[in-house]
Amino acid sequence: MNDPLLKKIKLKSPEEIIARARELIHRHRRRFLSRNLRPCPENCTKADMMGRKIVGCSGCDSHDPGKCLRPDKFQPMYTKEELAKQFAEELRDPGVLLRDYRDVVVFFWILGAFNEEKRVDEEIVSTVEKKYDNPKMQPVHSDDRSDPDAGDTGSGVDDPDAEPNYNRAGSNYSSIDAGQHGERGLPSRAKQGAK
Repeated sequence: MNDPLLKKIKLKSPEEIIARARELIHRHRRRFLSRNLRPCPENCTKADMMGRKIVGCSGCDSHDPGKCLRPDKFQPMYTKEELAKQFAEELRDPGVLLRDYRDVVVFFWILGAFNEEKRVDEEIVSTVEKKYDNPKMQPVHSDDRSDPDAGDTGSGVDDPDAEPNYNRAGSNYSSIDAGQHGERGLPSRAKQGAK
């Protein structure tokens, strides 16, 4: 086959691929743990349920399933160890991987650990899932931060002088609006509302 695209492709080394996969799994695990240990009625044993819906919390008297009014009375449903075990089980379930962790699926597929017709290859997954044992397998970063997610809240407000992230999910602005009104100009919708 004489495909011109093949001449432009520069494949990463297996070590770099594994390091990126470990970094990505570490990030997903950390977010999974923080989301499920966050004090709120959704994660509290004292939550009041109506069927499968959370209607409040008898521990903090909150009626908002996402907000705990008294974090000192919060009792998590699962310990950190139980949640880490749940996350490990999710990494081995092809259905959950395809639904929630498609970026991890790509790495598992490249490494030969994922095939939709059968279970995920346990040996490869358990090896990639481990922390960095080998100094040569440290995560690859574009800057000097030791934790790839440090300060990564997704809000875009870590640096008050930084440009807003118009492409962030949930943003009310578009990159077209930002480009039409200069660097710091208001989008047309905001200008009309301000008049």
